[in-house]
Amino acid sequence: MKHCINCGAEIADDASVCPDCGVNQTTSLEGGHGDRSTNEKYCVDCGELINKQAELCPACGVEQPSHDSGSTDTDKVAAGVLALLLGGLGAHKFYQGNMKLGVVYLCFFWTGIPAVLGLVEGILILIADDEEYEAKFADGSLLGR
Repeated sequence: MKHCINCGAEIADDASVCPDCGVNQTTSLEGGHGDRSTNEKYCVDCGELINKQAELCPACGVEQPSHDSGSTDTDKVAAGVLALLLGGLGAHKFYQGNMKLGVVYLCFFWTGIPAVLGLVEGILILIADDEEYEAKFADGSLLGR
């Protein structure tokens, strides 16, 4: 078992999203949560509250996953292209880790509505700057979670 980087809850080793707070475990943290301040995170192994920039947990010594801001640009372009090309099937939603909306897009692809939404979202994703992408789209897009 490991611990969520946002809320500290114990989660499965292979979990990419925390079932308690819904935070994707591969994204960088913004803002506080409960006892955690804006510049802190929880150790993925022992759950100890540590500095957000820490590479190793001072309590257990386990290396913490890095969350480079450089990957945001690649993620943004990939999500935008998927939304433009396969948005009607919800491919960009699955890529962003939002399985619920991905399934909704798949269920209603035959109506053409998800294709239009995907086209609009693809354009908005590609023209958004990194901060706007993280705030609006990386956590599930315009329709929310």
